[in-house]
Amino acid sequence: MIRSAAIFALLAGSAAAQDADPHSQLVEGYMACMSGGNQVDLTEAMLTSLSWTRNDEGEEGLVYFYPGVGNDTIVYMAEGSFCHVESGSVDSATASEILAAALGGVEGAPFVYSKDDMGCTRLDFDTGVSATITSAGNDPTCGSDSDSGVRFEATPKE
Repeated sequence: MIRSAAIFALLAGSAAAQDADPHSQLVEGYMACMSGGNQVDLTEAMLTSLSWTRNDEGEEGLVYFYPGVGNDTIVYMAEGSFCHVESGSVDSATASEILAAALGGVEGAPFVYSKDDMGCTRLDFDTGVSATITSAGNDPTCGSDSDSGVRFEATPKE
């Protein structure tokens, strides 16, 4: 509960005037996905408080969120399954750095680096969530010099 209040307070600071900086929008998306627990209503509340808009048109079963300014960043999710943050202009290596800095510091959630089944970099947080870093698009690769995707899911039990 305290963590959620702290996140809302931090996010509210940037809500006054959302800028079109894709780096800032990635931080907003990462924090909302990490804190929303793959629940659309919680994630939506965080994003809409930051001037993001919801759109249910698109692939069936997915909910999309778009920032109030710019068109390089998108968040989409499937209820209870995953939350995905994608950038058309921030490369995978930079996205990884933004992710580690934003969630490691603000959330205070320790993480370890690992690899997923495809060999892509994954951050496994002590909270039971993993964030896998890939390229953007429908057929992602483990990295891209021009775009990025980060998928948040419950960490698989081994």
